Amino acid sequence: MSYLSHQEYAKLKLQPLINELSISILSKLPSDIESFTLNWLISNQKPLLSIPEQEEFKHLKIELEKLKQGKEGEPEGISSSTSSDDDDYIEDHLIQLPSNKFRTSVSAEAYGQWNKRSDFKPRHIPKTNEQRQRIIEVIDKCFMFSSLEKIEKEVLILAFEEKRFAPGDKVIRQGDDGNELFVVDQGELSCSKVFPHETEERYLKNYTSGEAFGELALLYNVPRAASIVSVTESLCWVLDRDCFNNIVKDAARKKRETYESFLASVPLLKDIDNYEKTQMADALQTVNYVPNEYVIREGEWGDIFYLVEDGEAVATKTMKPGLPAIEVHQYGPGGYFGELALLKGAPRAANVIAKTPLKCAIMDRRAFKRLLGPLEDILKRNASEYEGYKF
Repeated sequence: MSYLSHQEYAKLKLQPLINELSISILSKLPSDIESFTLNWLISNQKPLLSIPEQEEFKHLKIELEKLKQGKEGEPEGISSSTSSDDDDYIEDHLIQLPSNKFRTSVSAEAYGQWNKRSDFKPRHIPKTNEQRQRIIEVIDKCFMFSSLEKIEKEVLILAFEEKRFAPGDKVIRQGDDGNELFVVDQGELSCSKVFPHETEERYLKNYTSGEAFGELALLYNVPRAASIVSVTESLCWVLDRDCFNNIVKDAARKKRETYESFLASVPLLKDIDNYEKTQMADALQTVNYVPNEYVIREGEWGDIFYLVEDGEAVATKTMKPGLPAIEVHQYGPGGYFGELALLKGAPRAANVIAKTPLKCAIMDRRAFKRLLGPLEDILKRNASEYEGYKF
């Protein structure tokens, strides 16, 4: 976990922040969102932030100040090399939710009207082996589909429709109704938007292979927030609204239900109320390890908290320099580790190694401090059972 890809970083660090901020905004409905957001970030700043988190906070603060002051020009940090995970951030701040579309969380649409859907029959578009392989390679690079199970991905592969665009083709027009999600396979497409009180489109970024766009209109049932034009000869895989709602959204719903059930079985969390468990469920992500794989290593800096969902792990520690590490603790389902490095801001003091196939629910530092902060005394007290090898 020391070296995170763009997708992992967004999944572990950026998305929980966006979810928490969105909940705060939608619960208060401030008239000045930019000022509210800036104040929210300042008030929620934690003392034990890693260097990357400090840089992230600094960057967000600068951008929000620019928005507040109404400065013109391209948003800083947005370029043709921006990842698809940044796109979610861009479009979340461009989309205007009408008052009758109030949401209690980013994913609230998945738990409301959508649950009343009729029987779903995914479309089946035959694919060649070469097309199937291209789709697999593309969606494996796309953050949006990272939590889908193998069988769900298979449904998507069959449902995707191939669409080709020539240079200059308008793929999405700002203000139009949206019924499709686009995943770029080949080529390059440009995203631009006409902002309020402006007449000219403002360039935002380019989309390339493995990036997706168009999902926000499907999530919130609002018009397209920006326009997309094909810059080169482009090939996109297009997913219809029904499949998106029933497969991609369904995965989010299943994730929440699974984690809520799991969290209810963790003794540490018995005093956490149901709302807090729901917030934790949205913040958690799943990571799998094979036997003998290191989950954390002694001496590394830690910014992840782990809850064991399934399998067993052992903690080992080097008690004396030059001697092999010895086993000092065991973990099974419901067990947890990694909390003390987050509480104390210190390097890991021991290894944790998967003993069997291991499935963990993980939470980053920000979500840990926000959601488990009230349990700090309990966590420190529990540490006494393995005093001397805190990690």
